Formats: sequence, structure tokens, C-alpha cells
Amino acid sequence: MRNKPPPPKKTPAKTRLPTKDPVKVFCRIRPLQNGDISCMKVVSPTTVSIMQPEMGVNYRVGNCKEIQYTFKHVFDDQAAQKEIFDNVALPLVEDLIHGRNGLLFTYGVTGSGKTYTMTGDPQNGGIMPRCLDVIFNSIMNFQAKKFVFKPDRMNGFEIQTEADALMDRQNEIYSVRSLRTLKKKDSDSDLIQRTADSTKIENVEEDNTYAVFVTYVEIYNNAVYDLLEEIPEDTLRSKPLQVKIIREDANRNMYVHAVTEKEVKSTEEAFEAFYKGQKRKRMAITTLNSESSRSHSVFTIRLVQAPLDSQGENVLQDRKAICVSQLSLVDLAGSERTDRTKNSGQRLREAGNINNSLMTLRMCLEILRENQMYGTNKMVPYRDSKMTHLFKNYFDGEGQVEMIICVNPRCEDYDETLLVMRFAEMTQEVQVSQPTPLKLDFGLTPGRRKANEIFKHALRKMEENGNAEVQNIDVDIGLVYCLGPPFPSFELTNPEHDKLITDLIAFLELRINKRNILLKDWEQKSKEFRKKLIDIEKENMLAAQDRHSLRACFEQERKKTSVLESRLVASESNVMSLQHKIQQKEAELASLKQELENKEMLLNQQMLEKERLRQKCSDKIAAEKEKNTLQTQKRLKQQEVEFKYHMRDQDEKLRKVKKILTKDGTITSTSRTPLQPARSVANICQTPINTEANLTSNVFSSHSSRRGPAVSNPRHRRSRSAGEEMWLDHRPAVAVELGTVMQPHMKRRKSVTKLTDPKDVVNSKTSKYCLMTQEQDSSGELETRLYKADVVPTSGGGAQVIFNDVETLKQQSPTATPVRKRTASVGELKDTEAACAVSMEGHKRSRY
Repeated sequence: MRNKPPPPKKTPAKTRLPTKDPVKVFCRIRPLQNGDISCMKVVSPTTVSIMQPEMGVNYRVGNCKEIQYTFKHVFDDQAAQKEIFDNVALPLVEDLIHGRNGLLFTYGVTGSGKTYTMTGDPQNGGIMPRCLDVIFNSIMNFQAKKFVFKPDRMNGFEIQTEADALMDRQNEIYSVRSLRTLKKKDSDSDLIQRTADSTKIENVEEDNTYAVFVTYVEIYNNAVYDLLEEIPEDTLRSKPLQVKIIREDANRNMYVHAVTEKEVKSTEEAFEAFYKGQKRKRMAITTLNSESSRSHSVFTIRLVQAPLDSQGENVLQDRKAICVSQLSLVDLAGSERTDRTKNSGQRLREAGNINNSLMTLRMCLEILRENQMYGTNKMVPYRDSKMTHLFKNYFDGEGQVEMIICVNPRCEDYDETLLVMRFAEMTQEVQVSQPTPLKLDFGLTPGRRKANEIFKHALRKMEENGNAEVQNIDVDIGLVYCLGPPFPSFELTNPEHDKLITDLIAFLELRINKRNILLKDWEQKSKEFRKKLIDIEKENMLAAQDRHSLRACFEQERKKTSVLESRLVASESNVMSLQHKIQQKEAELASLKQELENKEMLLNQQMLEKERLRQKCSDKIAAEKEKNTLQTQKRLKQQEVEFKYHMRDQDEKLRKVKKILTKDGTITSTSRTPLQPARSVANICQTPINTEANLTSNVFSSHSSRRGPAVSNPRHRRSRSAGEEMWLDHRPAVAVELGTVMQPHMKRRKSVTKLTDPKDVVNSKTSKYCLMTQEQDSSGELETRLYKADVVPTSGGGAQVIFNDVETLKQQSPTATPVRKRTASVGELKDTEAACAVSMEGHKRSRY
């Protein structure tokens, strides 16, 4: 066994002041669909212009102008996923491997291609799968064994010993096997044939060991949910995901408390975790997008690295040597307008929370820009939204921040696209600090991993050649491989910089001393090697003498081997029989499950049959009820017809009585036709006009005013030179159209709805008066009456209205059953004269 050297001394590396870089914003234009018209064009690789569409308001008023926006790079609708990844995400992956953090947003209107840019499809992967491919291509030969690094549930990691890591690996294997026996493995990710990215980063620190952890969370309605939480899928509906809280760790970094961090060893394992979370992510169908994200999803890749020990074989057991870097890929939900999506209920609440979180992000960036440009010290409202609270450290200077603006160039999205472009223009003015990661220098020899591999390879060859003492060889890997650390930098920034020369002299002296030590060690080892060769020769001579005894021992060992082989065969047969029994039990279990499913199916069929019979009975009852209702209605209609016939007979009898009485001349004194001119003011319903109130039906009553009838002016005579007669047309405020070409003949007229002005009647030009009334008769038909009168001036300077004619127009439906109107019963009247007067129909004279 090798004697482990004492742990090296730790010296902090020299740090530089952090630099500030602006937020890098890229623009990607989605290809147009069939029939869409574009309002954008790419002017240069960094500039895009937007033109107001013809349907816009500014275009109509002549205020149309072209607006240009500049980005870090503009990808047109023909840009490939590989091109976008190489320009945007590949530098972030390289920084991740070198210990720096990164944050990448995809921002835009719903349906603009954000999710496709982030995930892509199996044949044309997006940013997230390509990042995983490049990471594992670069660190595949330098990965640590599983569970060597273990999360401490407080945003940090611990280093486990090899024994503890081996115990965790065995427990995981046992749990996976037991899970496979109870439930078939979800093979959705295995069915997808994906095209991997072959890019590889070359300048990887070979003396470090690496481990990759992934987390997947979503921010839904301003609450954080862990999409990788260990909850069975069948109980997920009854037991939803728990809300997680955001906390601050010891280094003042924000993280999701108690989130599931899954260690993955390949891109396939990472994709398996991603698809598991993708099934739980909130998606919905809206008017503008068939697969609209209803939450912000955050897929985080955490790379943990630590240096190897001086022998280049195991991880250095020092927690301070761990370097953790992370890359957060955020797929923001699209901003929506309610008037376009027509959302309501739950979808409207989701859209409101999405827009509020995006507005908070915009507000935080605006305040950051204002503080940086004008030197103010306003408080940035990170805590107003879970998303900005989680990524607070990035904006405060803990890594590179980049954003991809995804836009749909069609004219319908012009207003939303303009807001996105303004937000992107403002974001590029925000400066983010880029700190250099602090790495401790443990004084370890570079290249110890490769030296350890060479040394192990040499030992294996020596064992294959029959040298049994190679296990006792103890060699210091650092002394064998190199003379010390690499040369320092020779860059001279100042001609009077003498410290660089003194440092170089000290480095060369240290290197010469190291060389002398190696020479002395080489001489000593050569002497020991020569001595070992002599000893081996002596042993070979003794071995030749003892060859016969060795053959006997060899035969004994062969017999022992044969016995062990027979035992092994018996054990294998037992194992085979046990496996056969297990297969039989599994087959019985499958048959029992199938029988249970069949019985459940029969039970469901019986329940469906009962439900069908119940529905059939209810339908029959409803049909019988409807039949009885129809029969009842039919009987009622028959009774109504019989009643109408009976009433018609009664009317016919009354008409005959009226005719008899008319011939006898009994009602001539009480009934006049409107065709006869009025001779008596009292008998023709003369009523003085009240000029301060509306003319109502009291004008047509048979009673005279308390002041007596008005006296006409006997000297009044209308001059023939006055021209045609002037009518005062008094009609209702809302009159129903008569619906016929036959209209009252009034050439000159003045229409009023209320008699509020005395001049309307007391006027030398007004000679005729017409009052229109509209009402429904007993059968529901519209009846229009025109009461016509002469306007005669009185001797007192007023005027009196003498009614002399009534015109009646009835509008009846051609499909209605003719029913004779009956206003009163004969038995209710006092005498025969009044009964005849009511039953008689007044003579109507028409001028249509």
C-alpha cells in the first residue's frame, strides 16, 4: 500500500476586480405561416426594422414610419438551431465548465417560438439538449463516480468517502430493481431517436473530477413547484405538488429550498428527468397557441468539480475545494392580451399572473439601468415576483445574463412585438458584473491524473509478465511526472517592472532544485532496481530447482479448482431453478391481474347497462308526459273552437236583433254616422282646447266643460286666397308604422306629440286638426284611429275644435282565426237601446 503524503497547504489564488458587461440580447424571427404578411425585415446581422402594417391606426392617419432595433445578433427565419446554439449558448457552457454561472432567457409573445428555441425537437434539438451534449462530451472521461458528491439540501455539496458512495449506489440499484418489478419502466424517452451534438470543449481541467446535477421547477401563479418531486404519477392528481419557498444560502445566493437535485451521468438520464417534469408542466390550449405554457419553467444544470489528490486517483477530501457553477435555462411564458386570446376563468387568472411577473422583470431592469446611468440608489423590487427573486444574484453580479427575443413577424402581432422590442432595447443598457471564480491553490502537481494512468498501465503490464512484487512498489506521482508548476506569464506591462524578473529567477531556482532532487531519486531507484534484478535472478535459479514441487502443488490446485467448478455449476442450477420459479410467479401474477381487469370490465359493463335501462325508462316517462300534454292541448283547442262557434252564433243573433230594431227606427235618435256634419256643439263633443296641458282622450268625451261650450265667431270667414288648408297632426310620441301605402291625405301639416304651446291651435293658418290613437283590440291586433276636426276661431280670441269624422284602420294577421270582437254582454246593459248601440259597428269613412 502507498503511504499518503500530508495534505498540501492551501493558498488563495490572485483575484482580479470584477468587470461589467452589458446584458447580451439576441433576436430570433419565426418563419411565417401560410397566408401571413410580415411587418419586419432584417437589415443587417445585428439590425432589424419594423414597419407599421396597413391595418394599424398610425398608418391611416399618415404617421407611418420605419423603426430599427439593434441586437447582439439577429437570426432570420432561415437560421438553424445549431447556429443559434453556437452563437448564444456555447460560450455559457464553456464558462460553466470553467466555474462561472450563466442565465439564459427566452422572451416573447405567446406563439413566437420560445419553447422550440429552448428544447427543439428530436431531430433538431434546441439549446437545452445541445448544452447537455457538449457538457458530457467534454467531461465524459473525467466524471466522478455516482454519489461521491452529495447535495446538503442548503444549496451546497458534500464529498463522501468511497465506502459511503458505494453504499448509496447499492441502495439505488436495489430500489430501481424493486420499482421495475412493481411497475414497468417509463420508456417515453427511449422511444425518441435524438440527433446528438458532437461539439466538445478542449481546454478542460483534467486534474479535476466532475459531476452534473439537474433541477426542473416551474413558477405557476407566482408559486414555485418542483417538477422532479418524488410523487407517483397515479397519486399526482389526488396529491398535487407542494409549493416550494425561495431562501438565501450562506453565500447569499438565492435557491429553491428542498428542491430535487438529480445526479445524471449522460444526456439520456438528463432527458429522462426533463420529460418527467415536462409531463407535469402546466400547458393549455388558447386562441393563439395550441400548446401554450401557463407557467415559467426553469431547467438548471449544476456542474460540481473538485481537484484530485496528490496521487491523481481520488477526490481531495476538502469541502472548500468544491467549485459549483450553474447554468439556468428559463423558458418564459408568453405575454397575452385578453381581447385577443378571449380567456376567461382560470386561463384569465393565469394570464394575469404571467403578465404581472413579466412586468416585474421589466421594472427591475429599468430601475437597475437608472441606478447605473444616473447614480441613483433606488431599491430594486426583486421580491415582487418569485421569478425575479430567484434570479436576483445574476443581476447583482453572479454570472453572465443573456436573452433571446423570439418574435412572430406577422402583422397581427405588431403591437405586442413593438413592446417586446422596446423591452429588449432597454435591457441591453443594463450592466452586469462578471466576477472571476475564486479557486484555491493547493500546490498539487499538474498532470497527476495522466501520471496515475500511466503508472497503473505499467503495473498491469508487469503483472502480466509475471512480476508478483509490483504491488509493493511505491512511487510519488508528482516526482515522476514533472518538475513543478508551469512557467509564469512573461507579459511585461511596464518597462520598470522588476518584480516579474525576480519571480522568474525564483521560479527557475525552484525548478533547478526540483531537478537535482529528481536526479538523486533516479540514482537511488536505479541502484534499487539493479539490486532487485539480481534478487530476481537468484529466485529464478531457486525456482528451477523447485519446479517439480511446484508441479505437484499445481495439480492440487487444479483439483481444488475442479471441485469449486462443480460447486459453481450446482449453484448456477439452483439459481436457474429459482429464476424459473420467479418467472412462474410473475406469470401467475399477470394472469391474476388480467382476471381482475376482466372482472372490473364486466362490472363496468353491468353498471353501464343499468344506467342505459334507467335512461330508457326516463325517456319513456318523458315521452308519455309529452303525449299527455299534447292530447290535453288538443282538447283545449277543440273546446276553444267550439266556444268561438258558440260566440259567433250569439253575435249573429245580436246582429239580427239590431237589424230588426233598426228597421223599427228605435235607435235613430242615439246613433249617428260620422259622415254627417256636426250641427250641435254639445252633441258632437265640442271641447275647448287647454293650451297648457297635453290633449288627451278627454277631448272626445260627450260632456261639456264647466265654463260651457265655446261660442264661435259668426263673422269668421276663411278667405279663399288663404290657399290650401293647414292640418295640425297630433300623434303619439312612438307611433307604429301602418305598413301600407294607404296614408292619410294631408298636403300641408304640422306634426306634434304634445300640445304645450297655445300657438299650435290658436293660429290663423291652422284650420284642421287630426288626433291619431293606436291600441290593441281584444284579439291582440293593432287598431289605428284618426279623429278629424275643424278648428274654428271663437269670439273671445281663442279657438274651438269641432270633430266631424273618425277613420279606423285594423291590421290583422292573414293566418289568424277570425274572431268577432265582443265588447260587452247584452245582459249587462240596462235597456235594449243601449245594447243595440254597443253592438252596432260605427260607420267608417276612409280617404285612402
